[in-house]
Amino acid sequence: MLMGSPFWWLTAIHILTFQCRSCLITGQFISSPPNSSITGVIGEGVILPCHMVADNIPEVFSVQWIFHEQSQKITVSRYDGKNKKEKQDERYQGRTEFFHSEFRVGNMSLHLKNVRTSDEGSYTCVVSFNDTYHDVLIELQVTAKGGVPSIFLRSHVKQGIGLTCHAAGWFPKPEVIWLDGQGQIRKELSTTKLTMVPAGLYSVVTSINLKPGSDMEVSCRVVNSLLNTTSESRVLISDIFFPSISKWLIIFLVILCLSMVLICTVFSKLRSNHKKTVSSVKVKMEMQEEKKQLESMLAKSKLKKRFGQLKAELDLWEARSHAVPITVNPDCQVLELQVPGAPAVESNASEPAGPNAPSTVPVLVGKEGFAAGKHYWEVEVGQQQDWVLGVVREQGRQEEEGSLPAEDYWALHRSQGGILSSEGGRRIEKQQMSTSVIGVLLDLEEGQVNFYDAEQMGVMVRMSLRLGKEPAKMFYPFLSKREGTLTPLIHPVLIPVPLETL
Repeated sequence: MLMGSPFWWLTAIHILTFQCRSCLITGQFISSPPNSSITGVIGEGVILPCHMVADNIPEVFSVQWIFHEQSQKITVSRYDGKNKKEKQDERYQGRTEFFHSEFRVGNMSLHLKNVRTSDEGSYTCVVSFNDTYHDVLIELQVTAKGGVPSIFLRSHVKQGIGLTCHAAGWFPKPEVIWLDGQGQIRKELSTTKLTMVPAGLYSVVTSINLKPGSDMEVSCRVVNSLLNTTSESRVLISDIFFPSISKWLIIFLVILCLSMVLICTVFSKLRSNHKKTVSSVKVKMEMQEEKKQLESMLAKSKLKKRFGQLKAELDLWEARSHAVPITVNPDCQVLELQVPGAPAVESNASEPAGPNAPSTVPVLVGKEGFAAGKHYWEVEVGQQQDWVLGVVREQGRQEEEGSLPAEDYWALHRSQGGILSSEGGRRIEKQQMSTSVIGVLLDLEEGQVNFYDAEQMGVMVRMSLRLGKEPAKMFYPFLSKREGTLTPLIHPVLIPVPLETL
């Protein structure tokens, strides 16, 4: 094909026309502010700019504003030109608005109302039509100018005074400066505390201490660097607010201190004389008080002794309420036990045995046996010098051999003028006793055997039965039998009226 032919030129014209048309579409773009950063004031409205540079905007287009929150994207507001509907995100509901009447001239800006601290961040304006799209990134910075700061007189600090400045409703964090009367930054050290309130704004409290002789004109200035605005309060402090000490006050205080010392000296002297005067009276009163205390202690001792006697008598009467009749088996058995000074049955030795030498004693065992409850009986021993009485457990009764093992009995015996128990040969306190009647209480409820002096109405000794967890056994009364001497006798006990339990 020759380049000069009419067909070639026609083809070239169509190609150039198509390329120019494409240039009209793809050459359109969105303009943005030079710094692409917009500042919005909290509580007020702000316009996020987005302008299309185009000769003609088609009717069918869409514009979408997107908020970049960390790693996610939120569609703030979207306008679809096909169905002419606008859709907003929940958090922006009722707070965004397009300029519908200016769509034809390329104004795709978004009016954001009632700006909040959470609105700060990056926004993207995306415009699409004819299968092409264009976008621009806008940075929104949020700020707020708070109220006028207030200055308060806090307190006196040594020779100076403290001032506090308070301002609220600022965003972002403001800068606080203390100034003097010439507008210069004060040299005194200050402490500042910033607190964020639930609305997302900052409240600032700053304090400073002024010394006497310093500039009394004080300013508290709060600066918002984002808006490049300030808010300031100024006060003038009079010298009367500073504490001062007069020389006459110092003289008065010195005289007052000297007077107090003189008064204290005189008072001390008078008090010393008074103490000497009342010392003899006090000694006399103390002697009388000691005499009363001794008399009181003596009376209490007598009452305590009497109370002990009454308690012992009551204990014996309660034991006698469990009196039971006892009859002994006439067949004599032999009990092997530690009885100091008691001659054995088959021994003809004239000398008494040693204090720990075992002896076998002939005993009479009761016919009645007991496995539970409380049981009391009395044994008349008269004036015999040697006797044994107590209780023996059933497992120790060996009728074939006729002996009773020592570990199964609990006994009280008299030997060589004294009375001893079977628990380790322990001796009763009284060495010589005129007791002629011994009371025995077998208390299987408490697991013990009590021996009473029935005439003096007192407890002689208590012995533990050490029953443990073994099955209950029968316990039998027993008493010694001597050939050629009087044998202890179990006599009946008059059962008293049962005591009522308190």
